[in-house]
Amino acid sequence: MSFQFPRKLFAGAALGALLTAGAIAPAAAQSVKVETAGGCPQVITVISAKYASRSGINMQVNDGKTLTKSMMLAGQGRIDVTSAVPAPYNFMKAGAAMYKSLGKEKSSALAANLRGMWGYSCGVFLAMVWDESPVRTWEDLKGKKVFTGPPSGAAAQDMEQFIQAMTGYKPNVDYTAVRLNWPGAQPGMRDGQFDVYMRPMTIPSALVEELQSIRTLRILPVTPEDMKKPGMQKFVTKAGNLLTTLKAGAYPGLKGNDKDMPMPGLGLMQIAGKHVPDDVIYKITASFFDNIEEIHKNNPAFRSVSLKDPFATLNVPLHPGAYKYFKEKGVKVPANLVPPGQS
Repeated sequence: MSFQFPRKLFAGAALGALLTAGAIAPAAAQSVKVETAGGCPQVITVISAKYASRSGINMQVNDGKTLTKSMMLAGQGRIDVTSAVPAPYNFMKAGAAMYKSLGKEKSSALAANLRGMWGYSCGVFLAMVWDESPVRTWEDLKGKKVFTGPPSGAAAQDMEQFIQAMTGYKPNVDYTAVRLNWPGAQPGMRDGQFDVYMRPMTIPSALVEELQSIRTLRILPVTPEDMKKPGMQKFVTKAGNLLTTLKAGAYPGLKGNDKDMPMPGLGLMQIAGKHVPDDVIYKITASFFDNIEEIHKNNPAFRSVSLKDPFATLNVPLHPGAYKYFKEKGVKVPANLVPPGQS
């Protein structure tokens, strides 16, 4: 099997499943260029690659990427499949935000070249500090260094919007926004390059476990009253975001996780360029969902992903290959996700 396993940490069960249950791809495997970020989308992409290999698809996974750029590359036909964030797809269609420099005509043309595969919940947004840190409340972020995500990605915008919704603080005015690419995030927290570590985390999370093995972490609390703030209401209803509950004890040993807490959640999606042959996307989609029970068993973080709701947070019209699979399974496809020219 020639797809590349990521360098980062996996949840123990997920890694064990990938190393022991993968099949060898046939010699005539169809190769697919794939990009993904770190953390949750990386894990689900590599899981997908493992099962796709059984159907003769060689997904060559390149991880640690900024998804907003990967979405652009897929639209240009330079890569085939990528993890993606729903909100930037809307920006791409409008030629706004991180795609403004492309101009609306070019940006919207790239968006028109993208097709969806499935959507999924990717955990919760967490703000973490070492337990001995003087940062006890969100207001304590004033004057501190806060990791918010990669330099040009959607994650940093989300984290900074989260902070502003909670406190009114603006990045690099009220606090220093530390923007590093994903591979530098965990080492940065370990080495004290910032005071607060903010990023989306799966439940459970090998990233949290790895830091907890060094010393105790604590999360900054979010209350029901916080969720009533206008800024928070706007944040959790943004494309791809959602309101969820972080259950008590979801992260063993994590301080502050001793009771249920409302928390903004993150939804992502797997997408492809429309140039990718239908049979390739059909096989990738089928190999993933046909093995969903095994995936749930080995990867508890993805138990919410199923044929009951494979379009959660997906806002890109389906690729014809994925559409064919879901129709065969009797899954109702929302009108806005039906591929152009199909019914």
